[in-house]
Amino acid sequence: MFRTLFLGLILIFMVGCASVPASLQTKTKNPITDLRVIAEHPTVMQHQEVRLGGIIASIKNEAKQTRVEIVALPLTSDGRPILNSKPQGRFIANVPGFLDPMEYAKGRLLTVVGQYTGMQKGKVGQYDYTFPVVNVSGEQIWQVQQQIQMETPMRFNRCIGINCGFWGDDYFMPPFGIQGRVVNRVIM
Repeated sequence: MFRTLFLGLILIFMVGCASVPASLQTKTKNPITDLRVIAEHPTVMQHQEVRLGGIIASIKNEAKQTRVEIVALPLTSDGRPILNSKPQGRFIANVPGFLDPMEYAKGRLLTVVGQYTGMQKGKVGQYDYTFPVVNVSGEQIWQVQQQIQMETPMRFNRCIGINCGFWGDDYFMPPFGIQGRVVNRVIM
């Protein structure tokens, strides 16, 4: 019995720990994950290792690298962008080599790791904007999966009175009162 309890606790611990994908591993223990920190101290943070991510705003393949403009979102502990959170700003990710614009399309979720190299002037529409620039050493593209969560009313609320059977009416009652909602999850 002790062995079963011990194995159960280990499994719960392992499932509860979020691990960062290999492509997003960093050399430093605590990379910068908040774009606002860089925006507040652009010269002090230069050459620091970062893990940033969010929604792809644009992509442009150049001769030796791909320039990706990303709207930064807060990240979970395993590097996934947090959906429906307030954007932190925009940054430029310079990824070595070619990225296919169909796979890395506008609106997709992307997390990158690399080194913050400084600021670059540019435009968002007609607005002048200064972008933090990251030279990327690793990246992870994410997918959004929709799931349906079903919730039923509490069991003791369904059966009132002498007409309740031994098992209650959960097994015989049609699914009236069942509530569901669509939830978006970020997956690899």
